[in-house]
Amino acid sequence: MYITVSRPADNGRAGPRDLRLAAVAQRTGIDRREFRPQDHDYFRDLYGTFGLAADQEGLAAGRVSFTDLVEAVLPDLKGHGDRFDLAVMASAAPDAEPGFPMCFLDSAVPDVGLVFGVADLGLLGVFTALWLAENRSRLDARRILVFALDQASVLHSEPVPAHLRVAEDTVTVLVLDADAAHRVEPAQPYPVPPDQVAARWSALLAGERPAAVTALAGPGLVAACGDRLPAGTVAVPAGRPASGIWSVLAAEWDGWRRTGRRVLLADYDPGLGQFAHCAITVEAGPVEPGADGHVVDPEEQEKLR
Repeated sequence: MYITVSRPADNGRAGPRDLRLAAVAQRTGIDRREFRPQDHDYFRDLYGTFGLAADQEGLAAGRVSFTDLVEAVLPDLKGHGDRFDLAVMASAAPDAEPGFPMCFLDSAVPDVGLVFGVADLGLLGVFTALWLAENRSRLDARRILVFALDQASVLHSEPVPAHLRVAEDTVTVLVLDADAAHRVEPAQPYPVPPDQVAARWSALLAGERPAAVTALAGPGLVAACGDRLPAGTVAVPAGRPASGIWSVLAAEWDGWRRTGRRVLLADYDPGLGQFAHCAITVEAGPVEPGADGHVVDPEEQEKLR
C-alpha cells in the first residue's frame, strides 16, 4: 500500500479544514448470486497456485461481492451520492470475485474523483481510511466517501482467524463533507503491547466526560481488555471486521443527531499489534426523515445494542 501525506503548513496543518461527517448509510440482507462457471475455474487455479483447494461448498453457496455491496448502498446516499473527491474502500476479508469494485463508481456516480482501497489492516481498515481522509481534506477535498465492506463467502478450507471471520454480508458508508456539522477526529493507528491495551483505552476514556460520551469498543479491543474492559463501554460483537463498529454508528445516527452526542470508537488488531481510535462529535439538530438516505432495519438496530 502506498501512503502519501500532504506537506504541513507552518502551524502543522496543510489546510484549514477539519474532517466532518455528513451522513451514514448501511445495507445488509442482500441476496446472494451464484458463482459463474469461469469463477470456479479462476478460484481453483488461484488456490492451486498456493497448493490449496477451492472449497466447493463455499462456491456452491454463492456470494455477495464488494461490487454488489457498493451498488446496493449508493441509492441510500441520495443527495450525497452525486459526486466525491475521494472514495476509499476498507475491507478485512478478500472480495468474492476478481477485480477492483471501486471502478464501478465511474459509471454509477456522475462526478468521480480518486478511488483506492485499504486492505490487510484487519480491524483497523476504516480507522486508517479516516486518517488518510483527514490528510486529503487538507488538500481541499470537500467530499470523501469511506466504504466499509464485509463479505462472508470463504472459498478455501484453511482456518480464518476469529477476529477476521465475517458472519454477514454488510456495507457501511461514511460520507464526509466539508459543509457538514459533525466533527470527526481520527488518529493514525499505532503499536500498543497487548498487556497495555486496557490501560490505553482507559486513558482515552479518562479524557472524556463519562455522561457525555458513548464509548464503542470493537471486538479486538474487547478481547484484549478481557475483564479489564472499563465500565460503560459498549462492546461491539465480532462477525463484521470492517463494518462492525461503524454499524453501531449507523444504527444510532438519527437518534444521536436529534440529541447530540460525543462518540469515541476504538479497536485493537491482535495480528498487527496496533490500536486505533476515532472521536466523533454529533451535533444536535432537526432530523428530516430520509434526509441523508440513512437506512437501517429496526431488527438490525436492536441486534447491535
